[in-house]
Amino acid sequence: VKIVGKIPEGLPSFRMPHFDKKILIDLFPIALTLSFIAFLEAISVAKAIEIKHNDYKVVPNQELIALGMSNIIGSFFQTYPSTGGFSRTAVNDQAAAKTPLAAIISALVVGLTLLFLTPAFYYLPKAVLAAIIMVAVFGLLDFSVPKQLLQYAKRDLIILNITLLVTATVGIKEGILTGVVLSLGMLIYKSTKPHIAILGNVPGTHFYRNRKRFKDIEIDDEILIVRFDAQLHFANTTYFKDKLQEFANFKGDKLKLLIIDGESLNRLDSSAIYALNEILDYFKEKNVDVVFTGLKGPVRDTINKSDLINKIGVDHCFMSIQEAVDCYKSGCNDKPSEKKYQKYIKQSN
Repeated sequence: VKIVGKIPEGLPSFRMPHFDKKILIDLFPIALTLSFIAFLEAISVAKAIEIKHNDYKVVPNQELIALGMSNIIGSFFQTYPSTGGFSRTAVNDQAAAKTPLAAIISALVVGLTLLFLTPAFYYLPKAVLAAIIMVAVFGLLDFSVPKQLLQYAKRDLIILNITLLVTATVGIKEGILTGVVLSLGMLIYKSTKPHIAILGNVPGTHFYRNRKRFKDIEIDDEILIVRFDAQLHFANTTYFKDKLQEFANFKGDKLKLLIIDGESLNRLDSSAIYALNEILDYFKEKNVDVVFTGLKGPVRDTINKSDLINKIGVDHCFMSIQEAVDCYKSGCNDKPSEKKYQKYIKQSN
């Protein structure tokens, strides 16, 4: 049976760290990477504990400051870089610790042990320490989460399984890093190809819904209504343009009006402005009018400041899809948008 063996006695002495410019430059990339991983590990276990307790609230900035200060002070005592440990946090939670006083008491106990009690642990089996950690960490596992993810988020379940596999076979830090990389990759993928829908009229109402979800939706061959459910930025402008052209080609020569519903459009960047210019030019060549409905304040701000509004035309902006459809079908003779509701369309707020 493997035992703990001899533990060095006493506490480390105070000593100024050695500052060498060359060493600092050489170690900076590695130190930055380790700091990032250490912070991720601390936040991961903190969030895991937060989920278990309704009255807990994790403040990432506060955690980062605490970790930074502890490592700065610890460097004067030759300590290892510290972070929030899974096992120690789990043991603390199992012991019903509620306040930072528990950490102070834990530190005092460790200090007294190093000063006076290290011989008592010489014959302690390592299996006992492992059992304590395993029992404590087991309480952090929530087996209901994979079942829930299987029902509504299969991609997240795949990321969870890969992260768990890497953590179990390689290590905690590698597992966390793998999970972060996969999550960022999924976020980027969803950002480049967000949800986009062709809308149709709900019979007998002025509501418009996704035609793929309802069989009785009414579609006008001359009108294409598109809703883009994301921010329009450099990563998805090409996808947006391609989809509009694909939808328009499917309509063919019958298409006379393109309505871009802005209810779900939250922000435009410079690439989006250029893309909208290209879209307007493309459909102008096709003799298709392009109008916008339900644009939000921040989006209108960008359109106004970029002077794109002059190319679109205020008379091509409407408060609702139904208003745009009615205007097209009636020939826009009364132009209600420019008269009664003009200030609501032009004002950027």
